[in-house]
Amino acid sequence: MKKLVFISALIFVFFIYNASGFADSSDSSGDKTEYQLLISGVMGYANNKDMNASAENEAKFQAEALNFYYYGINYPYKINSKKANLPVGVDIDFRLFSDNIGIGLQVGYHTAKAESEVSSASFPDKDRIDITYELSVVPIVGTLFYRMNFESSNSFVLFGGGIGYYFGLMTVDFKWQNNMYGLAGMDSNDGTRTVIGLHALIEYDYVFDMGFTIFGGIKARYVRFDEFDKDEKFYIADSNWEKIKANLTGVAAYIGAGYSF
Repeated sequence: MKKLVFISALIFVFFIYNASGFADSSDSSGDKTEYQLLISGVMGYANNKDMNASAENEAKFQAEALNFYYYGINYPYKINSKKANLPVGVDIDFRLFSDNIGIGLQVGYHTAKAESEVSSASFPDKDRIDITYELSVVPIVGTLFYRMNFESSNSFVLFGGGIGYYFGLMTVDFKWQNNMYGLAGMDSNDGTRTVIGLHALIEYDYVFDMGFTIFGGIKARYVRFDEFDKDEKFYIADSNWEKIKANLTGVAAYIGAGYSF
């Protein structure tokens, strides 16, 4: 975490320093410098097959063990799974424009979660097991924009692309409980990894007279984590004891609001 904060601070200082120079050069050339401060919610698609398979396979193993224990009672334990293919998140953007060209810095938090539950409708007060593989990502992203204005000065379209530094955390939780006997337990493991990612986007913005702004867009991104280190000797594994992979690679839609000034 200390490393993340330190690198984030360096990137922020670097961006502000260069943004100041960008604004000064714009003012000297007579162009109007404009700023945006925005917040948005994001939902996308990413095929996290390793996370999905790991949660489901572990749940199948636990269900088979419980059904063997309660053999002869019509195999009461079933699996209910949710896939990690719809990552969601929130982003905060600071942008600076000179004429039709802009630069932006974005920070945020994104998560994708694969969940499998082992439970029985026949035995609601007996064993229940929850298995979760969760990917948490903090991106620090830089974007170069081209702005295309409409006839109305209140709206415009942005085309953008850039590169980012993505801090990833994989957390694996195994929880079980037995309500009949008041028993419960939990085992948790996590590992980290940082990667470089790429993105491109198209966005529509509408600016009201007082500067209040609403916007929405579509973003394509490539962000892939090939492993997660638990420490120097261990890594987070999938259900086949291979290094688990996860990603945000795919297409995402976002909407948000903020101020332009």
